Amino acid sequence: MDTLTRLQGLVGKKVLIKVPTMDVAATVLAVSPPKVLATETDDDDFQKQITHSELTVRFDDGTLVDGSNTKLISGFYISCIYGDY
Repeated sequence: MDTLTRLQGLVGKKVLIKVPTMDVAATVLAVSPPKVLATETDDDDFQKQITHSELTVRFDDGTLVDGSNTKLISGFYISCIYGDY
């Protein structure tokens, strides 16, 4: 499977996002891949592609970050992705 398809497969996945005092649960709504996108990657390289991507996420019910329940974040701040991807 190519890298772009794998990144788009993150949409709908539950994730934990690192914030200064804790990890916050959220769902990935959209993924913007990095400008330099490898066509095929092994799992380690794919993690790097996630780190260099931007993700639009919606925080779980009742959670607001900077007064909003959705944010565009760097994949760098993802600490955990639940399920297969």
